Parts: sequence; C-alpha cells; structure tokens
Amino acid sequence: MVSFHVEATSKCTLECPLCDRTWFYNTFKKRLLHEVDIDALVNFITPNHTVNFCGNNGDPIYHTNFLELCSRLKNNNCELSITTNGSSKTAQWWENLNNILGTKDEIIFSIDGLEDTNHIYRKNAKWKTIMNGIEVFKKSKTRKCRLTWKYIVFKHNEHQIEQAKKLCFKLGFDAFKLEQSDRWLDNKDLMPTKYVDNNYQHQEKVLSDANYRTNMKPRCMNNDLPTNNLYIDAEGNFYPCCWMGTYRYKYKNVFSPKQNNFNIKDTTLEDILGNEIVTNFFESTKQFTSAHECCKLQCGVNNG
Repeated sequence: MVSFHVEATSKCTLECPLCDRTWFYNTFKKRLLHEVDIDALVNFITPNHTVNFCGNNGDPIYHTNFLELCSRLKNNNCELSITTNGSSKTAQWWENLNNILGTKDEIIFSIDGLEDTNHIYRKNAKWKTIMNGIEVFKKSKTRKCRLTWKYIVFKHNEHQIEQAKKLCFKLGFDAFKLEQSDRWLDNKDLMPTKYVDNNYQHQEKVLSDANYRTNMKPRCMNNDLPTNNLYIDAEGNFYPCCWMGTYRYKYKNVFSPKQNNFNIKDTTLEDILGNEIVTNFFESTKQFTSAHECCKLQCGVNNG
C-alpha cells in the first residue's frame, strides 16, 4: 500500500510564523492560491491507499469542495487522515464530514495550547469555532473516525501540557499527541526549555560544515521502495516528500514544476516512479554524499 501526503489547498485563515505560506507573503507580499483538482487526484490515487491531508501552505478544510473530495476518496476505499487547525467552519459542516468518515479515518486537530495561548503561534485561530467543531464529534452518536489532539510545544505553552491533556479527553478525543518541533534554525524565540527535537542541530551541521557526514534513513521509503507519504501539492505537482515541496527546494530539484514532468493531471504514479530520473533520485537518497541537501537535512540520521 502507498501512502500519500496531499495539500488539498494553499488557502488558510492562519498566519503561523514558521509556515511556508507566511514566509512567502512576507517576502513577496502576495498569495498564491491553489486547490488540487478533485478529478485528477481521485484518478491518480488508485483505490485502497492512505491519504494524509496536511499542507505546506494551506489547511485542507478550506478547499472549496473538501467534503466532495473526501467522499470520492472514501468511495475508492481510501483511508483518510486530516490535519487541521479547525477554525471557522460551522457545526453543520463538521456534521457532514463526520458522516463521510469511517472507522479507519482520523482527524488531527492542531491545537498548540489553551484558549489563552493557542493563538500565539496559530495566529488568527478562533477558539470558539474550534471547540464548536469538536463538540459535534463529542455529541455524535454515529462518530466512527478517530480524533487526535496534536500539541506542538513552544515556550509559551509548555506549562499547559498537563492541563491540555485533561481537557483533551474531557472533550472526547481518543489521543493526545505531544509534538517536539525541530524547526528552530530560523527562529529560536519560540523554542521551549525542554520538549525540543534536537534534529535541528544535525540540520545546522549539514548547512555549515562541508565535512559533516552521517547515515541516511529516507522517510519516503518502505522496504527500500518509495511508498511512504509521497507528496502532492495544491497545484497537483508530485514530490517525494513535503519538505522537497517547500518554497526553499521545490524549484531546485528534479521534480521542479518548471519542468512540468510530474503533475498528476498528465501522468500516473507508475510512470513517475518508473522514470529513470526519479529512480536515480531515490537511489541517491540512500547515501549522504549523493543525497539532495533537503534529504540530508530531513533524512540524515541525527548524530550519525
């Protein structure tokens, strides 16, 4: 089985400081708004695969026809995971989504703190509408999908972890997932005193020390095959992972949309993975010396 990481849309209501979308707007003072073509995506992702909806730039729930997208993938027996900030949708919208999802599906609410802190990083998040959505699932007698609260630890919310965990299960969540970020190279002001993924130190060495070496563990691979969380952005462009699809790297690798060779409207997964250029790319990720810089940063083994 192949799992896909899909950016349904580049639209979002938030302005998170470390988001690629925020960086692009601060740099160029404009938005690039796209939504994945439903027909193209459903045709590309054949039945019985796993789809993880979570974007580099957008939040999947803001795709204009997200409910239709989910419904059509469920008709193809796909398993869905939806990661969202959860803001600004009506109770009826959440009820409709609840009716589409099944026992193998999951909604991950990204809530980084409590009412007085979540908005510090999740800028523009609306606590009341988030809670209204969660309440729909808590009260539902027909809910089948799993609910997870994902909590990224920052300096301003690390004192609220236990309180948030208690609220999590009171609200009817199935799991509380504490996430330790490694994204501190560009902004350490938000870094907590503990609960830090020290992989950022490895990333620092990759960027600063030409003699640094370590082992590789490509996250796109399962059993030596590229089948794990293969990324499709909101324009339908294919990448081996979401990091390669960020603005920092998307035009600096063999999957660059400028080449227009790997858009899901024009090809199949089999054709992409069978392409010699792509085959050579995935082979290169297995060795640190031949891997792309993005692969070295994200898939190099910390501390060798």
